[in-house]
Amino acid sequence: MGFFYTPLPLWLTVGSWIAAAGVLALGLLQRPFARLQDATLQNVWLGIIVAVSVLWACNAWFDDGPVIHLLGATLMVTLFDWRLALIGTAATTGLAAVVLDASWLSVATTYLLFGALPVAVSTLLQRLSNAWLPRNLFTFIAGHGFVTSAAAVAAACGATILLEIALANGPFVVPAAFTRGSLLLGAGEALFTGLLTILIAVYKPAWITTYDVRRYRLDRGPRV
Repeated sequence: MGFFYTPLPLWLTVGSWIAAAGVLALGLLQRPFARLQDATLQNVWLGIIVAVSVLWACNAWFDDGPVIHLLGATLMVTLFDWRLALIGTAATTGLAAVVLDASWLSVATTYLLFGALPVAVSTLLQRLSNAWLPRNLFTFIAGHGFVTSAAAVAAACGATILLEIALANGPFVVPAAFTRGSLLLGAGEALFTGLLTILIAVYKPAWITTYDVRRYRLDRGPRV
C-alpha cells in the first residue's frame, strides 16, 4: 500500500517525517476538535477513520508499478473540513501500517502522498466550488463529492509516479495497467464519495460540518 514496502533513501525518510509533523502541527494549531463537541459527530469521525482504513487495506498492484487504492480523503474534508481530515488520514495511515505490518520508515511518505496531498487538493477545489459555482444542493454534491474526489485521486497517482521516477536508478516506464487502473480507481473514488455525499446530505446533513443549510437548501422555505 503506497510506499509501505518500498525502501526509501534516508533523506526522503527524514524529510517526510519532518514535513508530516509540520502538516499535523498546522492542523492541530487550528483547534480542529472544536467541531467534535457533539458525541454523534465524534462517533462519525472515528467511524470514518476505521472505514477508510479498511479501504486503504484493499490494494491494487499494477505490473510491479506503484500501489494505489481508494483514498476517502475527500469525504473526510467534506464532512469535517481540512483540519480533522489531516488528522484523520494520519490516523488511517497509522492503522493501515499496523494492520499490514509495514515499515514505519515509509509511513510519513505514504501519509503525505495519500493523505495530506488529497486533503489539500480537495480543500482547494471545494473552496473554489463554494466561491464560483451556483449555490444549491446539486452543485454541492457534484463539486464536493464527485469532481473533487476524482481530482484528489489523480493528484495522488501523479505524485506517486513522479516520486517513482525520481527514485528509479534507471529509466522508469509507467505501466500501462497503472494508467488504466488509475482511471478506474478515480471513477470508483468519485462514485464512492459522491454517493455517500448524496445520502448524508439528504438524510443526515448535520454530519457534514461544512454543509451550510442556508446556502445549500432544496427550497426557499425553512429546512425541517
